[in-house]
Amino acid sequence: MKDFKLKTFIVGSVRTNCYVMSNGTTGEAIVFDPGDMPDKIEQYLKDKNLTGKGILLTHGHFDHILGVKELAESTKMKVYALEKEAKLLQDSQLNSSARVHRPCRVTADVLLKDQEEITLAGFTIRVIHTPGHTGGGACYYFPEEGILISGDTLFREEIGRSDLPTGNGEQLVESIRQKLMLLADNVEVYPGHGAPTSIGHEREYNSYIG
Repeated sequence: MKDFKLKTFIVGSVRTNCYVMSNGTTGEAIVFDPGDMPDKIEQYLKDKNLTGKGILLTHGHFDHILGVKELAESTKMKVYALEKEAKLLQDSQLNSSARVHRPCRVTADVLLKDQEEITLAGFTIRVIHTPGHTGGGACYYFPEEGILISGDTLFREEIGRSDLPTGNGEQLVESIRQKLMLLADNVEVYPGHGAPTSIGHEREYNSYIG
């Protein structure tokens, strides 16, 4: 197993979890969902002498993307997102950024496909399309480290909301049951809001997917 660290930043008005996954061996890092405070995230990378290798987005809602452009420009990192989320990312009405008076449009540099495996910062990452919270929502699974970045798909004893544009409640539950619940019980889950959990804990205690 690699020497890695997962740093959490709680950012923005709705307290979104932005994660920085760093590889102690390579000195490289990946940023997940920089929803705000790009200066603070960039400073952390500098302070830890980390080279950012990519910004990965679980979905396109405003609270997960408002810091993307500035961070990408200042660090020269490419932005990754599921191909099916491209339209929402580029529409300030669909991604709700216009509603909070901070209209934002993000164009991903790399569009990903379901079950695609990518290598960034020395990590192997499997892309899992989990529609429901949004149509192009994705989770990122690190098989060697036993970590899942779940965005707003799966929370501790909760699931994401599905009443926003492109959301679908039945799809959301199906995504979790048929894709995420295939993972091992000891996989640690890091959601877009709130405390971490595990697949095993959710399998036993999450009433939405039981």
